[in-house]
Amino acid sequence: MATMVEIRFRSNFGSNLSVWLFKFISLTTLTLISSYDCCQNDRVVVGVLAQFLYHSNRQYIAASYVKQMESSGARVVPVFVGRNEEYYRNLMSKINGILLPGGGSPLTHGPYADAMDKIITIALEMNQNGTYFPVWATCLSFEKLILNFMQTKNDQWKSMCHVQNISLNLEIEKSVLDDPSQTKMFHEMNETIPSILTILQTKNVTPNYHRVCIELDTFNSDTNLIKNFRLISWNRFKNYTFVSTIEHIKFPIFGSAWHPEKSQFEFVVSANVGNINHDRWAILASQYFSNFFINECRKNCGHFVDKLEESQHLIYNYVEYLEYIGNDPKSSIEERYHFPESCNKAHLNPFSFEMFKFLSFFVIIYNLFSL
Repeated sequence: MATMVEIRFRSNFGSNLSVWLFKFISLTTLTLISSYDCCQNDRVVVGVLAQFLYHSNRQYIAASYVKQMESSGARVVPVFVGRNEEYYRNLMSKINGILLPGGGSPLTHGPYADAMDKIITIALEMNQNGTYFPVWATCLSFEKLILNFMQTKNDQWKSMCHVQNISLNLEIEKSVLDDPSQTKMFHEMNETIPSILTILQTKNVTPNYHRVCIELDTFNSDTNLIKNFRLISWNRFKNYTFVSTIEHIKFPIFGSAWHPEKSQFEFVVSANVGNINHDRWAILASQYFSNFFINECRKNCGHFVDKLEESQHLIYNYVEYLEYIGNDPKSSIEERYHFPESCNKAHLNPFSFEMFKFLSFFVIIYNLFSL
């Protein structure tokens, strides 16, 4: 059974804020919001990054990530690794956000690391230029997000904490508890699930499956990290105090060391997996973060050229590659999309597709006038 973790709070702010400081923060926040080209999009399309299976030439996405996004009213486009920058720029201009999953790929080299570097860079550029583009990074991708923002990029930040196969409650920062409205994650909390912070603090609802941690002291000692990210929660496990949830201070970029998708959709039980809480509190917490992220994606109005182009990118095209692997004793997931090797190659990209249609139209007009 999951072990309850003692809750401790730290305060980064004094108990009393002066009126002028409150006004300054409010005006700054309004200025930031107004700098975005926001909208209300109720036909959300979210990208989910794929990665290669270990010792395989085929990429995969755990189906639980797809189900999680769909449960909150979004459709999913697989985003493949091993592509050039143009591929990611074109696709990210047409989807409304991206989920970067957990897994076992290297953080510093290889197709996954290269794709993550490109995606994070492009997402930052889009947000800096006024396009609201949300990113959620889970577990492995949380670690990659941390690494990309760190002042010193080496392996010294890693603590081999082995927080695996255990569901924990979150130790929410006191500043967040004092004023949830200052955060992106909880600023609309009272309109959705009023008790979510209580659930997160008192129930073991966050599944952890990570060998590596960034400890709280390491996070707080890195100038770039504390300049860019707000600490939302941390945890204690054995002799480690590690960062568990963060959000970018300026942009809609979020990260969790734990897996929001597993409580709802992963029921595999074996020697190394299965200690996942599936009670109603865990489901409420899981659905809260899914709903939150998709609501963030609704603020992006990127879209494909037409319905045909959109349909060609959706994960529905890969249903025949959806595999049940829950009975495999080595598997930690129920289902996965196991994509064909053809997905490793660059398809006709959206730019080429649009240019092809334009040239086709031009040829037709030319032929008509040549008759």
